[in-house]
Amino acid sequence: MKDQNKTFAVIFDMDGVLVHNDRYHLEAWRIFCERHGRKVEYSEISELFGNTNAQFLRKLISPDVTAEEIERFAVEKEILYRELFDKFIEPAEGLIPFLDELKKHKIPMAVATSAPTDNLNFVLDRCGIRHYFDKLVDETFVKHGKPDPEIYLKTAELLGLSPDLCIVIEDALFGIEAAQWAGMKVIGLASTLPSEKLSHADNVVSTFKALDLFILERLMRSKKFSE
Repeated sequence: MKDQNKTFAVIFDMDGVLVHNDRYHLEAWRIFCERHGRKVEYSEISELFGNTNAQFLRKLISPDVTAEEIERFAVEKEILYRELFDKFIEPAEGLIPFLDELKKHKIPMAVATSAPTDNLNFVLDRCGIRHYFDKLVDETFVKHGKPDPEIYLKTAELLGLSPDLCIVIEDALFGIEAAQWAGMKVIGLASTLPSEKLSHADNVVSTFKALDLFILERLMRSKKFSE
């Protein structure tokens, strides 16, 4: 793995970060569970954000769900989610100017999401942001979902940088934990959860409008801030 002097990368989670889609995932899971004979509360679902579909299904449907059922159920749920979100999808507030600034300064960027490939493609293509990212990592790249650090370690490896040269932007508790276990700096985006819930992140902001290259460079020098 090669490190480049003074080079760092920014790794973005997808759900709740690139797009604010938590309400659509919540509703898709609620409808899905109801179809399969289980009523669940939104709070029961939201505390699982950052997990893979297999983890969701084992906790919401049955711990004994089979591999075949996981594959079939996940497809059903994600089709439902994309149908619900399709008319409303747009990039998160301030995201495009932030991506433009990083691209201008040749900062490597990647997406690391626990979501399936179809959802990643859906977000990137519907928002027109695929060209910003050097690497794309989804659930097919890893065996263990967040909070296991595998997905972030894999992304750093693909970027050719050591974990300590990566900044992760996350909105979920499991995601923040995964990035910290990977040895990365973490910016908590208070889009899905209130900022006080994300206080264990290195930095906390409410939108991408509060971020710029100077703040990232300051973070890499280990200075903590809060919006």
